[in-house]
Amino acid sequence: MGMRSAPSLEVDAMENRLIVGALDSSSSKVSTQVSNHLDTADLEGIAHSVNSVNDISSGLDLLSEGDIDLLAVPAIEVIGRDVEIAEKGCKVNGARTPRRPNLVLVSPNRLMYQPRSAIVVSDSELIRRQLLRARPDLQVLRSEQVAGVPESKPLDSEERGTWLAGMLEKGEIDGFVSSRSEYEQTGQTERRHTLMSQPKVRGAPHFIPPPFSDLIAVVSRIGFPNALSSKLTEPEGNTVLWVQSRVMGDVDPSMHDCIGLEVRHRQVGAILRQAEENRDLVLEQACHDPDGEIYHDEVRVEVRMEALSKDGRKTLSLERLVAISEYQRAIVALMIDWGTMVKESSREVPRDHPTDEDAPPFL
Repeated sequence: MGMRSAPSLEVDAMENRLIVGALDSSSSKVSTQVSNHLDTADLEGIAHSVNSVNDISSGLDLLSEGDIDLLAVPAIEVIGRDVEIAEKGCKVNGARTPRRPNLVLVSPNRLMYQPRSAIVVSDSELIRRQLLRARPDLQVLRSEQVAGVPESKPLDSEERGTWLAGMLEKGEIDGFVSSRSEYEQTGQTERRHTLMSQPKVRGAPHFIPPPFSDLIAVVSRIGFPNALSSKLTEPEGNTVLWVQSRVMGDVDPSMHDCIGLEVRHRQVGAILRQAEENRDLVLEQACHDPDGEIYHDEVRVEVRMEALSKDGRKTLSLERLVAISEYQRAIVALMIDWGTMVKESSREVPRDHPTDEDAPPFL
């Protein structure tokens, strides 16, 4: 009688259990999102549990040793770690769709109702520039620039949120920008106003969020059954991770802090309604084939990216709306166009005439 080899870890996982390691960050409560999802997902009788991990490296160790089956982390944590992930015998499987990528302004007043020269605090270079674009009169500061900053400025964002809320209450500042998750974790009672990427009111200021906002990446061992890992990933999340990783991999690192990037799946019906409301012919044409027929069946991938000058007065932006079957090719073309735009807008402008003043670069 031949010896039966012990079933592999993967078979064991398939038979009865799914253990997910989750890495929480101040701006993303990964463990809560994953638990809520697994509680409502159809796992076909597989028991599941979610365990917190301390950091990405120890999470990858637990994964490669088989102590957990999947690892869910804020997507920003896997960027630039391809070698470490591969060396541990793991791979990034995909991602969960961002639920709340937009940041919030914590303040009694909405942005456009802030008093003149109001002090608003944000530690994101992108958000500070976007705030100045909307309200050039604001004093937009980083945490450490606020008067009365404690010597040992709290670095952990939960303490930072509580400290800024105290400054707001004392009237030292007029508002500060935070993620939804930080706002909830620090038990804020002050009103919050979402900084919308596509505001309901036409012409209102828009805030395309920083790359990887609220995006959760899912990592597995190589060879782990896709049928199981796909219980945690989502098609739209997979697209968002693929596009944002490609785009940010191509963008010059010196621009990373001042780029806004939004990627999402759009249904044709919703796009047509938006085009009709805004009388936007270009948007409407994006849903027609060359014969003028409307494509109904295929989801569209919408990509919006922008970079702003330091004073917020100049914006470089690019938008694409493409059929999902073509999005990977379209991103290659988008990055070529972006590179051309950046090169043109950041070069010195030659004078037309010797008496002309020097024209600085656009961006």
